[in-house]
Amino acid sequence: MGYVSSLSSSVTAYEPVSTSGEVSFSGLGNGTDFSEIIEATINAESFQLDAYEEQKTEYEYLIDLMEQLSDDIDDFNEVLDDMDEPDEFYSMVATVSDDQVEVEADGDAAPGIHTIEVNQLALNDVWVSMDTAYESEESVVAEESTTLTVSFGGENVVIDVAAGTTLEGLVSTINGSVNARDKFEASVMDDGDGFYLVLKSVDAGADNTLSVTDTGTLTGMSTAGFTNTQAGQNSQIKVDGFPPGADDWIERDSNSIDDVVEGLTFDLKDSTDGDTLQVSVEYDTDDMYDKIIEFQESLNAIIEEIQILTGRVTEEEDSDEETYTLDSYALDIVYNNIKSILSSSALGFKSWSEDEGGDYYTALSQIGFYTDTDEDSDTYGQLLLDEDELEDALDNDAEAVASLFAARASGESDSDGFQVISVIDGVTEAGEYEVEYTVSGGELVSATINGEEAAVDGWTILATGGDARGLYLSVGTTGDGVYDGTCRVKQGKIGELSDNLDGVTNAETGSLTIIIEHYDESVTSLDNQIYNEEKRLDALETSLKRKYAALDARLATYEAQSSTLTTLLQSL
Repeated sequence: MGYVSSLSSSVTAYEPVSTSGEVSFSGLGNGTDFSEIIEATINAESFQLDAYEEQKTEYEYLIDLMEQLSDDIDDFNEVLDDMDEPDEFYSMVATVSDDQVEVEADGDAAPGIHTIEVNQLALNDVWVSMDTAYESEESVVAEESTTLTVSFGGENVVIDVAAGTTLEGLVSTINGSVNARDKFEASVMDDGDGFYLVLKSVDAGADNTLSVTDTGTLTGMSTAGFTNTQAGQNSQIKVDGFPPGADDWIERDSNSIDDVVEGLTFDLKDSTDGDTLQVSVEYDTDDMYDKIIEFQESLNAIIEEIQILTGRVTEEEDSDEETYTLDSYALDIVYNNIKSILSSSALGFKSWSEDEGGDYYTALSQIGFYTDTDEDSDTYGQLLLDEDELEDALDNDAEAVASLFAARASGESDSDGFQVISVIDGVTEAGEYEVEYTVSGGELVSATINGEEAAVDGWTILATGGDARGLYLSVGTTGDGVYDGTCRVKQGKIGELSDNLDGVTNAETGSLTIIIEHYDESVTSLDNQIYNEEKRLDALETSLKRKYAALDARLATYEAQSSTLTTLLQSL
């Protein structure tokens, strides 16, 4: 087999050419062990092969570590993706003054107090056939083939019933009907004296009502015999006193209502009988604390992996197996970028002051995080936390803590002259922007953002290029003149870190991906070199065996001649 390109995905291992049966040593020469000589020669010539194999072992070891690191970074990014927006990071908890209503709050809910009054619950429409109390579920209700017709939502649903159908069979027939299954369902009720057919709407609400319009020839059933034991109705509530009219109510066809107050789901359990309940919504700081701890622990695992791979710290080994480290400028940049993100202020954040406002927390160090700088520590280089400081920060301003971690594509203006309408997530870069615009003749005539010309439309400004692309502003100061100010696009630490790590493991351009590909190519190249070196050594061994076999044969001949001469001389 010839040379294989270093870009090949695999290399076939070299198969030595056997010389068995072709070359042998008789041992009759001069007593010299030529096999040992050949073996020593080959061993001496194998230094380059040993070096190639050692280097290959090292590269394969490092590839395994890098691939594991890449997988772990992707897993960490999944953790970050679940908390990189405010509504995902915020955790809210709602409490109610009584048990007629249960309330669940999600990240979209705002802290505060609400009131709720429940006038009635949403109910399913229920009809029971009261004509006959059947002796059992096995009682036959159809002596011959017939139909049962039920009106639902202005539509007649006709159900075919086979001859010999029992009460239990009729229930199965109704529930198995394609036309009926999403509208109403059947069951059997046993009151202790007999069995009755029950029809119930699948969904509650005033619009989900039914009526039996034809029973065909069903035994013991008639349309008049069906009694509406429970009328379908909507739930009725007032929230925060709305609607104000005494007889006006918010109505829904469910007892689980999630579209009245953003972020809150009201699960109605009973009427409040004219009373008004109080709902308190506040930050669930315990859950937010747990999210932060998860962030810290997952991040430190990645930091430690990079430290071990690059030799910054030594991994405790339980065996004598040799370990290797990676000297990579690109991986050093990855590590230093992570450390920089953790230690720097959040992008687009402004330090708070009483006069100008701003963000109460702008860096992780303000809520209790710090880096372990003790080189003898087991947690050297990792992100540590003063838990008391974090708890104090959450108690002091939970929203500011959440913003520090999870703000995303959030625009704020520091000027009274204009406001941020919107930004484009993933397009508009986080940071601070200088805005300048000119009003002339009662019209907005021009604008720049960070010195670059922006598009003007009416009283709005849109950045069309640069880092600010997608930044959309509304101008409020309309008097003639030239105005300037600043605005900010904020990104929390989770989003900043996630975006950075996405660039590390990107399948095409990721720095870690490129390093792995480089080492894969190097392993393939080493496989080629190992193949050629094994081929060379095999050829050398074959040549040596032939030479020493010839020498052994020649020495054997000389030894035989010497013995003959010795014998002749002794006979004289």
